[in-house]
Amino acid sequence: MTEQQDHLTDRYSSGVLSHDIPTELIRLQLLEEHLDPVTLGVLGARAEDLPDSARCLELGAGAGSVTRWMAGRFPAGTVTAVDIDVRYLDAGWAPNLVVQEGDLRLLDFPAGSFDLIHARALLMHLPEREEIVKRLVSWLAPGGWLVLEDIAHFPKATSPNPAWRKAMTAVVDLLGSQGEDVGWARRRQPAILADAGLADLGLALEVFTVGDGGVAERFWRVFLNQLRPALVDRDLITDEEIDAALALFDDPRFVDAAEAIVSAWGRQPTT
Repeated sequence: MTEQQDHLTDRYSSGVLSHDIPTELIRLQLLEEHLDPVTLGVLGARAEDLPDSARCLELGAGAGSVTRWMAGRFPAGTVTAVDIDVRYLDAGWAPNLVVQEGDLRLLDFPAGSFDLIHARALLMHLPEREEIVKRLVSWLAPGGWLVLEDIAHFPKATSPNPAWRKAMTAVVDLLGSQGEDVGWARRRQPAILADAGLADLGLALEVFTVGDGGVAERFWRVFLNQLRPALVDRDLITDEEIDAALALFDDPRFVDAAEAIVSAWGRQPTT
């Protein structure tokens, strides 16, 4: 493993997204509640063309909501759920489920192993994403679907609310300093799938808001506080400025964009 790979792995063992952080499971569950309506709509549409015996691969499986959906949707198939830390996943959820701990950058499967591969809020964290996508495509069987989803933050300067703009700038700068790219999905999807040889390309983008009391707001209440020590320690923002951003959620005059989820898909040609 390279020094860069060690650094990225440490982020999940001891960094701001570590499963050891008390709020991390809550954050992941809120992320699922936040994003699943979009994700399951996209996957459900692709699943219409697949048999009940489809072989599925869920990458960065997190707290397991998409994994459980796949296992129920393809009861005669198999689901392999992969995460770098699998403590929130349980192979006992379904008889057709395999849970595998591993680093996607080091993982390999035989060519044509899967009929449906999905990764959400994962490739944005991995600078090797271009090469990883090529490997994912090689794992697809003819006619199989690859669905990639990642978060896209709006340009930092566009928010009309200074306190929210400051907080989002700090978050993007923190993630960027750790090698993450919260803009890659909008720049490269679905072109990255076309470059890898997939057909029947599609793209969907949904914007989420805060200030309306919805799940996106509940997610950001947890996530900003989870990131607080790292943000303040790196002098990206002060405690008082974080408090000011969070106070906006209780201001009836406040509503703003938070982020978008960019979903892209493509199919392995059958010939």
